[in-house]
Amino acid sequence: MEKPRLGHIKFINCLPLAYSLQYGGFAADMEVYSDVPSTLNSQIVNGKLDVSPVSSIVYARHHENLFVIPNVSISANGALQSILLVSKRPIEALNKAKVALTAKSETSHCLLKIVLHDAYQAQPEYFITDLTTETEVLNHADAVLFIGDDALYHYHHRHEGLYYYDVGAEWKKLTGLPMVYAVWVTRREFARQSPMLLQTAYERVIGGFRYGLDHLNQAIAAYVDKLPFSAQQVHHYLTLLNWSFTSDHERALLTFYERAYHIGLIEKVPAIEFAEVKK
Repeated sequence: MEKPRLGHIKFINCLPLAYSLQYGGFAADMEVYSDVPSTLNSQIVNGKLDVSPVSSIVYARHHENLFVIPNVSISANGALQSILLVSKRPIEALNKAKVALTAKSETSHCLLKIVLHDAYQAQPEYFITDLTTETEVLNHADAVLFIGDDALYHYHHRHEGLYYYDVGAEWKKLTGLPMVYAVWVTRREFARQSPMLLQTAYERVIGGFRYGLDHLNQAIAAYVDKLPFSAQQVHHYLTLLNWSFTSDHERALLTFYERAYHIGLIEKVPAIEFAEVKK
């Protein structure tokens, strides 16, 4: 029997869904591939996945071939902890500085560039590199952008003499809006050819988040021993996140695209076109 190929982000920000897929039976009749956002981005663009979360900027760059899955995203309304700029200088002094960007995501790159350009009139020299929890910021660049679990680690293990900036909080300060970091998408070809498989994947993702959030303490307990964080730290982090996709989120995402377009990060501001599923 043909199964939908579902991408899954292996960061704590998808822990409720991870629990449902692994322990709640929501992975039945699906092929699930877990990886970092940048890998999932390329896999669905290249036709190796059917439904997947992607860095939200990826939809803007490949919207001709993708539909957005309704009612689900990774968003936050302000501080997030997991998009973290660690700097040797105050953020106001980063013009012409060397800024290292994680290789694990794309939306975070654009978000930081927008914040530094629009809020601080800064145009640093950016470069992309592999970053981990072990990265020594002081030896690497003037500032370093971490995402995901790496960012959470540095958020909780701070070094004296460095400056720490939550880029989600900076976006909120700049725009007054939430930030949509990831959306779930499907390939248009898959949506046309396999609507029932798309419906299955949609129901598993939406239902999986609902089930995981209904069993959040159990979900955290299932994974916390493998993480460099306490259960309390994980729980607090998850309270900062939102996994819905409302009209407010759509407006915020379009604002992100408009600002990205204004500084040349995307070629056009796309309309957000949703896949047809039974909700």
